[in-house]
Amino acid sequence: IGFLLAILFGPVFCGWVCPLGTIQELVGKLGTKLFSRRRYNHFIPEKIDRVLRYARYLVLAWVIYMTAVTGKLIFADVDPYFALFNFWSSELAIGGVIVLVITLAASLFVQRPWCKYACPYGAVLGITNLFRVFSIKRAESTCKADGACSIMCPMNIEVDKVKNVRNHQCISCLECTSEAICPVAKTVVFTTGGVK
Repeated sequence: IGFLLAILFGPVFCGWVCPLGTIQELVGKLGTKLFSRRRYNHFIPEKIDRVLRYARYLVLAWVIYMTAVTGKLIFADVDPYFALFNFWSSELAIGGVIVLVITLAASLFVQRPWCKYACPYGAVLGITNLFRVFSIKRAESTCKADGACSIMCPMNIEVDKVKNVRNHQCISCLECTSEAICPVAKTVVFTTGGVK
């Protein structure tokens, strides 16, 4: 169902459902109090960030390879999502706890660090941004290009510089849409149609 929804609306699981994403955002709220809104989520230099964003595809390739070779889901031993839901069970792996703690600590500086740089499921769903039915579009005619939509984007996508957000990192959270942040109505919208 998650993949079908992603084909229609993009990675809505990541932006609206994922509990690990929610916990990262909750920790991130503390980060925004420690640092200014403009500083938080912008600690990693842009050139390095741009490269790191593809690391989750390496994680995905590793998961597929190791699963095929061993016949077991080795990733469960380091998966923070799995650790989060098995915290009080005997199936809890110390590797998963370590990755979960690192992820939450990093969330004080970077919004959704696991989602951006390591989540293999997010990598798969992110590919659907290239061809999804509904997408985020910006009307250049009414855009003030003040960067408000880009500043609010948890994934650091430069929404104010594109006409159609097809970025593999978009999680369909709709933080950038007119209803949420843009002062001009119907400038950044979630739609199947075009905008002027």
